[in-house]
Amino acid sequence: MSQINENLIRSVFDEMLKCKATLAKMVLDEEEDDEIVDYRVLADLVIKNFPWPIGVELRRLFSGSMRQLDRMRLDQIFKTIERTMQFLSFVMLSQMVKEKSSEKLVIPENFRKEFENRFLILSMGNFSWMIRNIGNIFADQKIEWFMPEMAENFNKHFFNALDFWIPERNEIGHYQINLNQEEIEKRCVEYEEKLTFILQKIAFLAKYKLVSVKEIKVLKSKVKDADFHHVIDLLNSSDSDFKAREFHEPSFTESQSVLLMKTMKSLNEYLNLSPLIIDTSTEVLDTKEKFNIKKDIFLYSKFRNDQLMYLGTEVTEKCDLRTLKNYDVLMLEFKFLLSVISGSKMDGE
Repeated sequence: MSQINENLIRSVFDEMLKCKATLAKMVLDEEEDDEIVDYRVLADLVIKNFPWPIGVELRRLFSGSMRQLDRMRLDQIFKTIERTMQFLSFVMLSQMVKEKSSEKLVIPENFRKEFENRFLILSMGNFSWMIRNIGNIFADQKIEWFMPEMAENFNKHFFNALDFWIPERNEIGHYQINLNQEEIEKRCVEYEEKLTFILQKIAFLAKYKLVSVKEIKVLKSKVKDADFHHVIDLLNSSDSDFKAREFHEPSFTESQSVLLMKTMKSLNEYLNLSPLIIDTSTEVLDTKEKFNIKKDIFLYSKFRNDQLMYLGTEVTEKCDLRTLKNYDVLMLEFKFLLSVISGSKMDGE
């Protein structure tokens, strides 16, 4: 693994360690000999402690095929920062819907209008716009974040650091200008330093868990109150073989949803990220019409011709997800989100 990777991994891991001291138990003591640090172990911990949509892009960036300062590595740096911004904007937007629905927050009219124009087809520029503007709205109205660390870390300096990527992505990421090898190498070094800064600022994500609710069963006897048996997948992993966990709770969450949780000890505190982030792994491909469905974690990308469109985290080809058994529910959730934020009604509401 190259020196540049090592600097990124070490810097981000050190920030994670400040937020999650238990990570120290997973690495060897460095005090006696600095050479014993295995950066592959640190890299794996960094990947696992970011939510899957971010972690999977870092896994690609840290892979053997990305060790050269070439165009492939440059493109993956862009992909990593874009997916990071997408995830952050979806978390912030999900909380905005929650706070507005409970009448704790007022959405300014200028944000409503601009949001409706931007949200139907997303881009890196739109992710950055949402992060900055939702962050400012929460700060102005003194709304507490689900992840309180955002209040301190998401400041003007952070927003400006995100904005840096927009023109770079438009020109270089979309191949509007041609770079020679020397320019590519310089940008790989420069951009990775800037990516490191962003990842350090969101290292607090290591404290939280991203999960997918696979199943909820009601257990009720004649002499006992109802108990809700949850089966969830932990979407913090270095591969897509996610670990399953089971919970017995007196209350229930939402079925077939992706949740951001404060703790794995209880299901009481969570933020529902559906329909912006979805998990298709439980879908049974029981008809030919479903054969186009791929089992993956998907992120919303656009709404066109009354159709929700998603991008996979491992799947690279386009997938038509309209035959999902819960697609109608996803549509209702999406239209509810638009209605809450923009105030406009869509057909079918």
